[in-house]
Amino acid sequence: MSSSMPTYILFTFAFVCWLSSTRSLVLSPCAKWNTTGMIVAGTGERGNKSDQLAQPQGIFFHKQTNTLYVADTENNRIQKFSMDNLSKIGVTVISNVRYVTDIYVDYENNKPTIYLALGGEGRVRKWIEGESEGVQVGGSCSFCEGVWVDNEKNVYMSSASKHCVYKWSLQTNITTVVAGKEYYSGSSSDNLNSPEGIYVDSIHSAIYVADYANNRVQKWLFDASNGTTVAGLSNGQAGSDKESLERPTSVWIDDDTQVVYIVDTSNQRIQRWLYNASIGETIAGGLDRGDNLTQFDEPDDITFDNNGNLYVCDRINERIMMFSIINNQPCFSSSANRLNSLPLIIISIKTIFTYLIIYKE
Repeated sequence: MSSSMPTYILFTFAFVCWLSSTRSLVLSPCAKWNTTGMIVAGTGERGNKSDQLAQPQGIFFHKQTNTLYVADTENNRIQKFSMDNLSKIGVTVISNVRYVTDIYVDYENNKPTIYLALGGEGRVRKWIEGESEGVQVGGSCSFCEGVWVDNEKNVYMSSASKHCVYKWSLQTNITTVVAGKEYYSGSSSDNLNSPEGIYVDSIHSAIYVADYANNRVQKWLFDASNGTTVAGLSNGQAGSDKESLERPTSVWIDDDTQVVYIVDTSNQRIQRWLYNASIGETIAGGLDRGDNLTQFDEPDDITFDNNGNLYVCDRINERIMMFSIINNQPCFSSSANRLNSLPLIIISIKTIFTYLIIYKE
């Protein structure tokens, strides 16, 4: 091996090490979580102290700062909790907001930027953290229940009363319908019925919608006129078995594997549906309504942190639960599942290739 290592080899090795250390954990479609959770925000009793919540309805994990943001709905405020110390003491970052139903946190100009779906105001507003007032983005959003922001800073919002999802374009300042038919409810593939949580997968150009009153999750490709049912029954029938949902309020997608995670609210459980699966599996809850650490009471939202831990907004229990990931072994039952390990494989190949070059030198 040469005593003077080429600069580009050192750079390549450093980049590979940096890439592998900063990337969030790649979730296996067969990952498992502890079924007993721990309370990370709220006390389980309603209140407005810094360690209490009152019927929270939305959560978002900001991965760059390892911070959990909570829409503390009945207290008309947004609380943030640092997951570095798990102190359970929240800091109010926005106050005097009426009936917050969902939250999305972005990062602009080195500051967290908070988007709120405001059911009480019928619109979405945007705050730069630290500012006292937010600004409206997009048009009106009657009974606004969901909000998401894509990579181009376009804002998506779901209107439960108008049965559709809107997209506000940052570039044109125009709001358009991108899922469902405005003012029309139904269970056909071109309709929604009281949509709530939404998730935008920019990689695969798709919008996922928790189609609340239709008891299903719909996937709408960009510019499509119809949606496809990816969880629940396409006819809108409610149920509690593996192929059914009842009143889903939130959906989260693994962009790598297209695995769908759902808050199955009336069944008091969190469901996972693999890509193209016809049935789901329960990964948390599902033990009837209750307040012990294995139960929920009207769960409303979910998110994941950098390590793959699952967070659940347990609304009626006035708390946020965390379920630690305990097994992330890969599974290879389908080609979609095999894709789950691809980013890690690429990193490993790069590392091996770099070592081979160094050895050759």
